Amino acid sequence: MFDIGWTEILIVLGIAIVVVGPKELPKVLRTVGKWRGKASAYARDFQRQIEDAADQTELDAVRKEIADANRELNEAKQKLGDQATDVKNNIEQSGADDGTTAKASSKDGGGVSPDSPSGGETIKPDVNQEKGASA
Repeated sequence: MFDIGWTEILIVLGIAIVVVGPKELPKVLRTVGKWRGKASAYARDFQRQIEDAADQTELDAVRKEIADANRELNEAKQKLGDQATDVKNNIEQSGADDGTTAKASSKDGGGVSPDSPSGGETIKPDVNQEKGASA
């Protein structure tokens, strides 16, 4: 990290022995080690916070893109609904101009009108008639 070689470390230890003394050197090295550990813990914590902030920023950007896409989708849906209403009105208006009315088809798409003889119901043959016809 600091690009310190072995020769620099030996020089610093030699100066430390002269300045601090051999008796107090282990205590000083222990204290320096604790400080170094705390400093690296702070650095890790800082780096983690920066990464979390970057992740949050990315999430916010993704949320914004999704919100924009939803807005565009809702606008397209509204336009499509408006166009469908216009088409329906045009069909009804053209049917009213001809003197006929446009009839809506049933839910299942059968297209049976209320004026039909079956009234929208399917006619089932009588069971007795089937047995009699096959005999």
